[in-house]
Order: sequence, then structure tokens, then C-alpha cells
Amino acid sequence: MSNYLAIATVSATVGRLVGEALERVPNPSGIPRVRFGPPQVDPQYVGCTIFLFRVSTNAFRRNDDLATRDDNGVFVERPRAVVDVDYLFTFAGEEATLEPQRFLGSVVSALHTRPFLSREAIRRTIVGSTYLKGSDLDAQVHHVRFTPRDLDQQTMGQLWSTFPQVPYNVSVVYTASAIIIDADITPTVPPPVTEVHGDVSPR
Repeated sequence: MSNYLAIATVSATVGRLVGEALERVPNPSGIPRVRFGPPQVDPQYVGCTIFLFRVSTNAFRRNDDLATRDDNGVFVERPRAVVDVDYLFTFAGEEATLEPQRFLGSVVSALHTRPFLSREAIRRTIVGSTYLKGSDLDAQVHHVRFTPRDLDQQTMGQLWSTFPQVPYNVSVVYTASAIIIDADITPTVPPPVTEVHGDVSPR
């Protein structure tokens, strides 16, 4: 499926897609950029900040790899974690010309049009990022899908309260699902059956 680089590859790939969406928005403030991490106080920044703030077990596929061991504790299946990842997308720019809102609209449109990370987009990201060398997310059978999350005012307030020094900016939350991470373990293949014994007992 995919190795330990899966989550980082998802982040980098959606970052490229967001960057392409921002470039389509005319603005006088300069070239919009994409950065990763929590929102920061930076009046000069123009673009989108992508913050991975939660990882949770995928409820529908949490038992895909059971059972991974036999009665002797030997691996017979490769252990596999299936997770969902929540991202906060925050937009900054010139408020007088509604740049943050225009950036938001462009990104929402792009992710609604292409909610799945294509294998081609993933491969381009891997090739262009030396720190993702060895990633095999493009071989994952199931596509990673981005779905917008509707957070109520209280939940969004709790999320932004973790950045006490940062004023609220226009933002939206998306969930990436499902990301499959295989353990770097080669399971033991049971030996083939060479003999079959059967007993027939009269009744």
C-alpha cells in the first residue's frame, strides 16, 4: 500500500494543488505562497497556511489487517494503520481587496473539482521533493479524498484558541481520508502443504 512517508506526501501534494489554485487569483500584493505549520502573526505574508492539527483512526477500515500474527506471535500479515488527517487552511492577504476570500474561493473550487489526489499529482510531488524519496503513496490502491468539514462556532473557537497570539483569519477545514500506512515488516509465508492425511472411521 504505502509506507511511513504517506502522511507527509499527502500534505506536500495538497500543498502543490493549493499553490496552483492561489496562482490563478489576480492580486496586487505579490506572489501568494503556501507554508506549513500553525498560523502565525506575519502582516507581510500573502497566501495559505496549511496546518495538520489532528490524526484519527479511520473508523471504517481500522480492522483491515486483522489478524496480523499467528498463534506463535509470528507476523503473517503486514501490520497496517489506516488514518484520517484534518487540515486547517488559513488565508492571508490584503483585506481591502478581499484577497483572503478570493484565495479561499479558488482553493475550495479546486478541491471540490478534484477531491482525490491523483497518482500523477502524487508522483510529481515525490519527484520534486527530495525529502519524500522512497514514498510509494502513488501505489496505494484507494485514492486519498479531501472532504470539507463543517465545524460549529464552538469547535472552531476551541481550535483557534490554541493560537492565542494570532488573530482569526479566513479559514476552512478539510479531512484527508483514508491514508494507509504499512509497517516495514515482511510477513512469514507459511510453508506449502506437502502431505494430506485423512482418517475414515466406520460408524
